[in-house]
Amino acid sequence: MNRNSQYAFYGSLMVGMDNYLLYQEHLRFLGKVELEGFKMFALTHYPYVLRTEESGRKIVAELFQITNPKTEQSIHEMELEVGYIFSEVTIADNKFGIYLLKSHVVGSPEISTGDWRAFRKLERF
Repeated sequence: MNRNSQYAFYGSLMVGMDNYLLYQEHLRFLGKVELEGFKMFALTHYPYVLRTEESGRKIVAELFQITNPKTEQSIHEMELEVGYIFSEVTIADNKFGIYLLKSHVVGSPEISTGDWRAFRKLERF
């Protein structure tokens, strides 16, 4: 987990999304960013992100500080349980936790905009 309890969320933990609604009491919104060096893909109801060396590739993420250690542990366990791995990304000289997959899942479409919220408005599941 991140030593400052700061995270970059790009999917279901973004403001207004399903998992955000479960944890919102302990999520302090810090801002929105575009993170370069990542590609986003869709897993039916959730996205996943991979690091990439391809230039110009980016994702939209929201930055949060988790204000309750139990909530932070719960989110961490939830992410690991479904197969994500914990990593960190540096944003404005601060480290933020981010959950990624190790490799591409066959059959999962790429979200070329890197924006899960915009993708969900266009897609019907």
